[in-house]
Amino acid sequence: MAVCPFCGAPQLEESKARACSRMDEFLSYMVSVYGKEIYRNPDRLKNLMGDLFSGEERIKRLFRRVLVEDKLSVKVYEIAQKPANERPPFYTRLACQFAEADCRPMEFGLEVVAALVAGLTGEKLTTSGVRQPLRPESTDKAGQKTRKRKILAQVFPVSGSRNKIVQLGQAKFEMVYVEGGTFRMGATEEQGEEAKSNERPVHEVSLADFMIGQCTVTQALWMEVMGKNPGLGKRGGNYPVNKVSWIDCQKFIRRLNSQTGLKFRLPTEAEWEYAARGGKKSKGYRYAGSDNPDRVGWYKENSWEKCDAEGNRLWHVHEAGGKKANELGIFDMSGNLWEWCQDWAGDYDTRARTDPKGALAGIARVVRGGCFRAVAGRCRVSARWEYVPDQSRDFLGLRLALSL
Repeated sequence: MAVCPFCGAPQLEESKARACSRMDEFLSYMVSVYGKEIYRNPDRLKNLMGDLFSGEERIKRLFRRVLVEDKLSVKVYEIAQKPANERPPFYTRLACQFAEADCRPMEFGLEVVAALVAGLTGEKLTTSGVRQPLRPESTDKAGQKTRKRKILAQVFPVSGSRNKIVQLGQAKFEMVYVEGGTFRMGATEEQGEEAKSNERPVHEVSLADFMIGQCTVTQALWMEVMGKNPGLGKRGGNYPVNKVSWIDCQKFIRRLNSQTGLKFRLPTEAEWEYAARGGKKSKGYRYAGSDNPDRVGWYKENSWEKCDAEGNRLWHVHEAGGKKANELGIFDMSGNLWEWCQDWAGDYDTRARTDPKGALAGIARVVRGGCFRAVAGRCRVSARWEYVPDQSRDFLGLRLALSL
């Protein structure tokens, strides 16, 4: 290791830093140069990482974020001050807290914390001891412990179809049955010249049967489940809830599931596009139910009501179900709100897929459908966009899905 010729202190060698392709190796080298105190300065560590780490870009972006937003390096440093035999449960607890707050698997949280720990002390963590939080327990007639769940919802069939209506308190919503099938996903011919590179290549996708919300989640349903309304702009029970992050949506869905006894989730990106195209009833439209965006969606050219004192247009979200439904009877899949999907954002390839779940990991989650501020081209059925999971905007909402 290079040292200062005057004081003998270690000096950073850029070539050695860039040779570290794994995050734990890079962190260990930073500690050898700057000492363990570097963990107490996450902003500096973040900058060093941005300049010198040569590993995967997604890993670099992830760790730069958790260093500053979650202060994980500082927390790991504080735990490392305890006796070695007392540290593992504290590291495990930190990993669980990070994973839960970020709506990630517990194993993912442990991997992130393990890299930070290895870089600081050289300790190796395992997945032993990682547990999901438990729900309150009760005892059945045989004396066996069971998880306690209070079911508050009622589910009714829709006459003449396989759809279901769910009643939860004062809120009611319909789930539309979608028969599985195979379709071409991406920038198919009718999408035209406005299709972007992230919609290519077109590829074949096969999906099993599932259900999807007839409308986006409304403010009434969100209020019933969460007890508060995060939305901005127009307010009212039948307006879709907006200004919700992907993480907010996961918290909402967990609570909704505990109250209904069902297993709601966000749709995958493939399910979303298949449903928007009309599933097996698809007529090959450019938008969700028509080639004319004005018939099926609220977007930049038709979603403003008035101008302010300076003559600027004022756009806003509109009530759910106010436009024509698509071939499956689903509303608002073109325009009004961008809708969160479950998937990490990633590139397409030409391989045929069956029930794809998107990229294995990433920084941003997929949103689909366009919004009241978007141009018509952003509201096409194949158009894709993405936001990081903790972002909330007045044009972001959600639609529920159910596996069958």
